[in-house]
This record gives sequence, structure tokens and C-alpha cells, in this order.
Amino acid sequence: MHSRNDTQRMTLQQLASTGRRVAAGLQRLGIGPGDPVAFQLKNSLPAAAVFFGLVYAGAVLVPVGHALGPSELLESLRASKARAVFVESLSEGDSLGDVLSVSSRPAELEHIITIAVPAAAPAISFDELIDAGEIDALPRLDPAAPAVIGWTSGSTAAPKGALLSHRALCAEVRLHMSDIGRLRTNSVLSTSPVSHVTGMLVSLLVPPIVDQDVHLMDYWEPADVLQLMSRHGLSAGTGAPYFLQSLLNTPECRAEHHRLIDVAPLGGASVAPALIERADALGITAFKGYGCTEHPSISLGRPTDPLAIRARSDGVPCAGVEVRVRSVDGRHRRTGTGEIITRGPDQFSGYLDPSMNAEAFDCGWYRTGDIGTVDDQGYITIVDRLKDIIIRSGLNVSAAEVESVLSSLAGVAEVAVVAAPDERTGEHGCAFIRPAPGYAAPALAEVQSHLAARGLAKYKWPEEIRVYCNEFPRTAAGKVQKAVLREQVAQPVAMQVGTIALE
Repeated sequence: MHSRNDTQRMTLQQLASTGRRVAAGLQRLGIGPGDPVAFQLKNSLPAAAVFFGLVYAGAVLVPVGHALGPSELLESLRASKARAVFVESLSEGDSLGDVLSVSSRPAELEHIITIAVPAAAPAISFDELIDAGEIDALPRLDPAAPAVIGWTSGSTAAPKGALLSHRALCAEVRLHMSDIGRLRTNSVLSTSPVSHVTGMLVSLLVPPIVDQDVHLMDYWEPADVLQLMSRHGLSAGTGAPYFLQSLLNTPECRAEHHRLIDVAPLGGASVAPALIERADALGITAFKGYGCTEHPSISLGRPTDPLAIRARSDGVPCAGVEVRVRSVDGRHRRTGTGEIITRGPDQFSGYLDPSMNAEAFDCGWYRTGDIGTVDDQGYITIVDRLKDIIIRSGLNVSAAEVESVLSSLAGVAEVAVVAAPDERTGEHGCAFIRPAPGYAAPALAEVQSHLAARGLAKYKWPEEIRVYCNEFPRTAAGKVQKAVLREQVAQPVAMQVGTIALE
């Protein structure tokens, strides 16, 4: 476990033993198989022990991103009916203490366990919980029963709880994620939070299966990551494209680090072809993967594919996964363009709120809400989310398409495009641009000239630019929080605005 101040070590056997102590402590509290238990913890050894302890106890895991606020935690507790929750600390009078007070917390929530010692009333401490020894026997569980309630990112609406069964998670680990792990010769330094479905898989479950050490990190600072890579012989930079891009943009990143990265599966956000092409030129084999909370691994690129395919497609369906294209008239096709629908062994069972299932499924196929193309060879290319489009004068503009082209403009470190209200056209594109070090933000005319040179239709051009000198707002998994950017669009600031005449 790597933090800003030190590195802590624990063998997997010791971690498993601590997890069994967590399970015994929960059992003493009356919590057992099928009981939902939430945890909002940053990456740490206790967080890893809590994860395995909940698994040993047979509880339904309810991970809550550690960056979410108290009100969001409270909503997750209410929706899941969690009987217990693990948090970092609890202080009387602070916002978390207020929402978890006896008078405010949900009736189902009986126990609060804090990692910090001592725990403020009415909580108990982690050390108190594990003081009962190890659990005597592991419970027998129904493979089809819920194992995890994973929350969607909530980029366009309130988060939804997706029920992932024990069978689905085992298939995900054994059939899909472990194949990615075996592509590497080095263990991975993971900042992916264990309080997220992807973090559980990548950070904790897969490494032991592929005979690699678990290396967790509770923050992201590229220069520090590069030092840890060199010191421990680690790979890094997988997951959201931000992580790989930030490493490559750091002056200390050298050929030694390129060799350690070796293979970089990317996903969880739009991946610009320019990033994969840049990595390839440095000897790093980068490729895209496609999935979501409801269906974690839908497709994956192949390291042996030509660069042109790796850079522009989201790969082929993973083992056991079927993919179809749903047209606007509801027909299912093997190839073509439309809404991507899927089914497979790692697919979720349905939402926590069953009323959402009718819209989510079509004859057993999960409707991803993503627009994409499936070609004759089975390669999938995601174009955009159904709800992440800009409707300008009645014409749909893919934000992902504009972002992909803009990312190749010199001096642009990162870009995110969202819809902004427009009295004349209904909506127009607003491009949030984070300049690369040493570059000034490009002028609107420069942006539009670049898009014209790349052949992007004029109606797709952004008509507004906003500059981010620091990092974009992100989820714990590294995704840009477009909901936050959409809120900022409504706020008047100095900006570059233009008008485009439709042809």
C-alpha cells in the first residue's frame, strides 16, 4: 500500500486472515449472508481487508466512492437498505456525523464502523470489530444471489444501483479481467478505488489469480507514480485514458517507464486515437476496452491488432459475450450502426429499483444506451451515449467525435465537449479545453480551422471555448464529470464564442 507518507506491506495470507476477522466481527453484530453492507473508504490495507471480510461473511457489498459527499452516501444507504457502513472517520457535528446521526440515518442502518481510532459515538472502531478472532466457517451462497450493488456514474441522472451476482463477478474475473492481467509481466500499481466495481476487480481480485502482487495507491501524482514504478518494477497507466496521458506528459517519464508500462488497456471514458498512436510510438501497446457497471467487460482490443484498429475500435466481444445493434425500429442486427445491446455471463441481474428493468432490457438483451457500430469482423466502435449528444438546429452531434478530433490539436492536453443552451439553435457545443504544459489555450478560430482541416462537418464545430488551467472535475475512477461541466456552462464567464452558419 503506497501513500504520500509511506509504504505499508502485508502478505496475502495476512490480508485474508484480517478479512476473516472482519467477517467474524460482522457475524457477532448479527450480519450474515445476503445482508447489504456499505463502505466508503479510500484505498488502504483496512479497505482491502473490509472488502475480503464482506466476501467471507457473504454480505452484499455496497461500495460508495470515497469522493462522494455525505448526502450521496446517505442516498446509497437508503436505496440499498444497508445494515452497516464502514467509513474513514466520524466526528460529532461534522456533515458526515450529521447524516449518520441516530435521528437522520435510515432505519435499516444499525452499525457504523470507522477505520480511525478511537471511533466517535455511535460508531465502533475497525480494531474493535476484528477483536473477535477469525470466522469459523464460510457460508454457502447461491451463485445467482446479489454479491455487489454497483452504482452507475450518474453523469446524466441520479445513480442507479446495478445488482451483480456472485456468478457474474466470478465470470468477469476468470473469463475476462484475468486475461488482461496475464498480458503483463509486471504487477500493476493501481489507484482504481476499491470502493468501485472496477477497483475491486483490478486492484484486489485479479492480481492473486494471475500470480501478481497487489499494489494499491490512495492518490495520483504522476511524478510519484513514476518513482514507484522504477523502485518496484511496476506497470501503471491503465484504465481511464487520463492516467496514461498524465504519465506520458510528465517530464520524468523515460524509456525505462515505457518498458514497464508495456501493455495499457484503456477504457471508462472516451479514448482519443492520438493517445494510442502516441503510446505505440513509445513502444507501449495500448488498446481500448468497452464495458459499464451493468456489464463490466463487453469488448476488448487485441494487442496483436494493427495500430489502426487498436486506435479506433473498442475491440471484439469478450469470451461468452454477445453483441447486437438495435435500430430505431427495435430490430436486432449483427452488424451496422445503432444502440449497442449485449448479453453475457458477467451481465448484471437488474437494477435495485425493479421498475427500471423494463426500459433496460429488450428480450433479455441489455440496452447499453451507447451508440456504436459493429463491422463484419465483429469489431465494435462506440460513437457516443444516447444522452451525451448535442442537438444543434435539429441535427445530432456526437460529443465523443468532436473530442477525438480536437484532442489531436497541438497544445490540447485534454478536451471535453458538452451541450450549451442556445436561443438560436437550441443547443451548441461548448469545448472545455485543458492546455498542455507550455501552451496557451487555442483561439476559437484556431479550433474551428483544425476541425475544418480534419473534415468535420461545420455544424459539429464547438461555438464556445472554456479553458481549464487545472484538472477537470473527475470521478474516483478518473472519468470527467460532464454533469459538473454542464452546470458550469450555465454560469457566465469570459469565454470565446462564435456563430456558425449551417450549410
